[in-house]
Amino acid sequence: MAKKANSKRKRKPRRTVRRSNSNRIRKKLALSSVLVLCLVLVGLFIVKDYLSESETFDSDKYFVKGIDVSHHNPILNWNSVLEQNITFAYLKSTEGNSHLDRNYPYNYELAREANVKVGSYHFYTFALSGKEQADHFLKTAKFNSGDLIPAIDVEHSPANPYSKDKKYVALVVNELKVLENELYEHFGVHPIIYTNRDCYKLYIKGNFGDNIIWMCDLQNEPSKDLDKWRIWQFSHKGELPGIDGHVDLNYYRYSFNEFKELLLP
Repeated sequence: MAKKANSKRKRKPRRTVRRSNSNRIRKKLALSSVLVLCLVLVGLFIVKDYLSESETFDSDKYFVKGIDVSHHNPILNWNSVLEQNITFAYLKSTEGNSHLDRNYPYNYELAREANVKVGSYHFYTFALSGKEQADHFLKTAKFNSGDLIPAIDVEHSPANPYSKDKKYVALVVNELKVLENELYEHFGVHPIIYTNRDCYKLYIKGNFGDNIIWMCDLQNEPSKDLDKWRIWQFSHKGELPGIDGHVDLNYYRYSFNEFKELLLP
């Protein structure tokens, strides 16, 4: 009997271990299921956002239409662009302190010849010297009377990682201020800032109150609380006759007459 009692006492810990292991397995499975569900939901939102993008200009509210292009697009047939009543186009000129957009000089000249109002933008590389980036942009891009006000593209990318670290955010903002001020001193007008909702909240809001905002929002019209927005980029997958591949689509907020506010003297 004593041996049997001892035997029973030895088995109890084994059953406890089994239950403990079983509980850990259940918890891991539950956590894995939650993570999978979260990934599925994120994927659905991404797909939903992509599918909800408009592929053409279909607004009854906005009449001044524009596009923006970079080396990711082919050199466009700008006469076809004009025939579709597209008023303006922003072209990527530079990025950081050394990158040049290979299609920029061709698109710039062809767009002007077709009488499309054209502007140049610089893709800001986070935390890199604002002075060096301004010098690179001003040395490379072309600016003529009647062109659109220069623009700065502020968005996350592989070169511009997302972070809420306060020191990093402050560095991004400070160098952007240097870049913005260099362009302001050169042109006498504040450059337009292109951004999206996340970057606006992190870097632009409260820091660049004098700048016109060009807002990218693929689902909703920019908030009415954002008084300074003038251009709304509403699609990255526009399909236009005579243009190969997708192109970014934009609306100007007000009338053709008010559109003159975007032009260099």
